[in-house]
Amino acid sequence: MKKIGLTILCLSSSVAWADSDLDMENKIRAEGFYNSEVMHTLEQLTDGIGPRLSGSPQMKKANEWTLNKLKSWGLKNAYLDPFEFGRGWSHDSASINLISPREVTLHGIPVAWTPGTKGEISGDVVIFEASSVADLAQYKGKLQGKIIMMGDGKNIEAPENSVFNRYDATELTKLKEFDVNKGPSHSPWVNAERRDSALQRFYFGKELNEFLAKEKVVGVLYRSWRQGGLINIFGRDHRVGNTFPVPALVIEAEHYNSLSRIIDSGKTPKVTLDIDARFHDEDRNAYNTIAEIPGSESDPEIVMVGGHLDSWHASDGAVDNGAGVAVAMEAVRILATLDFEPKRSIRIALWSGEEQGLFGSSTYVDEHFATRPSPTNKDEKALPNYLWKSQGWPIETKPAYDKFSVYFNMDNGSGRFRGIYTEGNVAAKPIFSKWFGPFSDLSAGTITNASTGGTDHESFDDVGLPGFQFIQDELDYGSRLHHTHIDSIDHVSEADLKQASVILAGFLYKASMADERMPRKPIPRDISDLQKQKMQLNIEKSRVQREKDANKAKAINALMDKS
Repeated sequence: MKKIGLTILCLSSSVAWADSDLDMENKIRAEGFYNSEVMHTLEQLTDGIGPRLSGSPQMKKANEWTLNKLKSWGLKNAYLDPFEFGRGWSHDSASINLISPREVTLHGIPVAWTPGTKGEISGDVVIFEASSVADLAQYKGKLQGKIIMMGDGKNIEAPENSVFNRYDATELTKLKEFDVNKGPSHSPWVNAERRDSALQRFYFGKELNEFLAKEKVVGVLYRSWRQGGLINIFGRDHRVGNTFPVPALVIEAEHYNSLSRIIDSGKTPKVTLDIDARFHDEDRNAYNTIAEIPGSESDPEIVMVGGHLDSWHASDGAVDNGAGVAVAMEAVRILATLDFEPKRSIRIALWSGEEQGLFGSSTYVDEHFATRPSPTNKDEKALPNYLWKSQGWPIETKPAYDKFSVYFNMDNGSGRFRGIYTEGNVAAKPIFSKWFGPFSDLSAGTITNASTGGTDHESFDDVGLPGFQFIQDELDYGSRLHHTHIDSIDHVSEADLKQASVILAGFLYKASMADERMPRKPIPRDISDLQKQKMQLNIEKSRVQREKDANKAKAINALMDKS
């Protein structure tokens, strides 16, 4: 009897070891820690290629380099996936100098998709405060040849944040708490609350463009919202026919405030600008880089991994999001090197257009998995799709929708993985807990049913497909790197990238070999009639207010013309 019991015990133990496939986990760890190429990949993207603004020549170079690198690792079905984006843009240099009432060199970076100066220009600097069409009337006839500051300077408050942070146990525990009053990220009701203000900004932006061009403003200065010499960077509209008409710079908050104080003192500062920038209209597409390790099953299901390849233009985009791209590439390199045959295809996607509104990933999801109908109203259809797309119902699925299993994303800096957000998919929680098991010495494996937003997993989650973002240590991502001019490889932790690569490779392996595809939440559905009424009321209020502002502006202009 004892021998039989011992035999059963050994057999049970053997099955447990086979189920968890720890042999593969050991191979992943060995390859990822001792033969890592993650930093080499990141160096090529940053020091080698540099900034990767969507639609720019450097972004296309990054597309081609990543494509060739993935092919060299043995990935198949590799190609560049085009989608309509708009105008390309790049710049080589920019300078701004105060020449009166004193001389000093200031620090500024061009706003993307604004024109160059075509040589040095100069002009008096004036404050420009306008947030509605009615506000513009007071400046009519007063801005020709001027360089305008977009608002007064603001006091710089004492910094409240620490420069460098890692999650502690208390913070990770708090992340697990689920807020039942918070709607899902794909909720049209949540989006409708933002839509009203977004619509007003959009319509005012068109009026502003026309006004500044008509008034012959020669330059625009924006204040960096950061302090300590950091410049946050951004872009204006990249679509054909909608680009900003005036050369524009973002300058240091301290320099901006200095100009504002000069004006407050009753003097008129004069500055020179020289911005060497240009548009690229030869190819108005942007591209996603796609490749895969093919699945061994007939007509295999799909496991996806990715991050956005595009960055802003004033830095090398090392943590946003070169790090996520390098880790995603390293994870598939590890698996390709181990030469195993997954049941499901493991597909990597390196997205473009993320910084402008998740364009690359959302277009890919539309084309391959599911879409929403476009609006029928011609005025609404003329809006950017981020202002109408999420309101389209019902969601229309495509054949590949049912073949899709899961998408994993990395885009919160270069910090190590501390866990994962389930986006409210509670059925995924026990699965992820098990998958984190072999990496318990590398990560706390915190699983939270909360959602996180602002990156490409949302394009999948918005149509009911499992899309997940990992919980990462923030490091100095938010405090000084995110969308600033110092986002360089100097601020990346090699150890953290190796850790993330190994865990991600492990998750891809598990997802590709699991008996069943990843469980899903219910497919998102339309809001109630009551919510629709509230949403329509907000839209109507916005329309009425815009009409009032326009009529007020016309009346003011008429009075000024008479005088």
